[in-house]
Parts: sequence; C-alpha cells; structure tokens
Amino acid sequence: MTCKHCCGAEYIFDQKEAEKNAKRYRRKGPNKTTLKLIQLLNEQTDFKDKTLLDIGGGIGVIPIELTKKGVTKVTNIDASSAYQQKALELSKKYNYNDKITLVHGDFIEISKKIDKHDIVTLERVVCCYPDMDRLLSHATDKSNELIGLVYPMDHFLSRIGNKIIQAYFLLKRNPFRTFIHPEKEIEEEIIRKGFQLVGKKNVFPWRITVFKRI
Repeated sequence: MTCKHCCGAEYIFDQKEAEKNAKRYRRKGPNKTTLKLIQLLNEQTDFKDKTLLDIGGGIGVIPIELTKKGVTKVTNIDASSAYQQKALELSKKYNYNDKITLVHGDFIEISKKIDKHDIVTLERVVCCYPDMDRLLSHATDKSNELIGLVYPMDHFLSRIGNKIIQAYFLLKRNPFRTFIHPEKEIEEEIIRKGFQLVGKKNVFPWRITVFKRI
C-alpha cells in the first residue's frame, strides 16, 4: 500500500485488536450495526446464490453471516494484515474458507482487479477514508444490486468525539485519521451512481443505510 493513511491502519487495527473483536464475535455474535445492516439488506433480496464484496471487512463477520444465509462467493478486502489473518482463522472455524477470498490492501488502489458482486458492504469504512467521493465511486461500480453502509451520523457529538480521536492519533504520530463526512453528500454520491435509498436505521452514533441499483 502506498497511502500513508492506510499504512497507519496496520498499527491501529493490529493483532491485539483483531483478537479482541474475534473473541467478542465468538461470544456474542455480530454487533448491533452489523445485524441491522444485514436485516436491511435481507429486506431487499434473498441472499441465496448471491455474491458479496465486503470492503474493509475486518475479521470477516459480514462474510461469515451472509455465507450462512446462502451467499456463495465473498471477497473480503481490508488494509489490516492482522484482521485478514483473523478473518482466515474464523472462516476456517466456521467451514466457509472455500467461499471467502481474502484480499489485503487499499480498496481504491486495487479496485480495478476486483470483479463486480451482487452486494457491496462498507461497515464503518467511510469514516476511515479521507476521499469519500472516490471511495464510493469505486464501491458503487462494483455493485450489481445493493450497497449497504454504516457510517457516523453527521452530529455535533460525533464531531466532538472525532476531534478527540484525531488528537490521539496526532500524539501517537500515526497518519491514520477518521472522518465525519456529511451524510447528505454520502447519499447524493451513491444516488448519482444510479442507486436509490431503500432502507435506513440508526444505532447512535451510527447510521445504517442500504441503496438499490435502479
């Protein structure tokens, strides 16, 4: 990866953080935003025989959960090698490793090599990219049917929290940054690429949205 921001992700989303997330998943299952995202997607399509591209897929919770529900092919892209290793371990544990392809890297840099999929998901990913427009442009290009996202609400409390996080990264001299992108601009960018908003839920401070290709 050539992006300093993405390289910084390796130090934030490290082996310790990956193991903590995996333990939580094994003990409690998917978190609330994941469950609501899956619910919204399922209201729009039957997962059987569908394909999934999970951008910033982390330890692979969405790929595992949707494979359980009938998705036959998954590509999980993440900039953290520790998360990718944990995703491999979990996919083997649940016997889905033959259906899940793991790709390490910055999605924007490698998107030309990625095939189109029926469903594209970005859970808590938009807030980790400085160039929101470019990210969503590439992501929508890869979706044949649906795109689902989880991102921070454009709220003053979210912005205050983000400033605290930014200060922490500065103290740690880590180039990784988080962002509160305007929700209206997020929706407009996806709609501009030929989608319509078909579902929206909230789990403060997160917004969960699903768009369907027109």
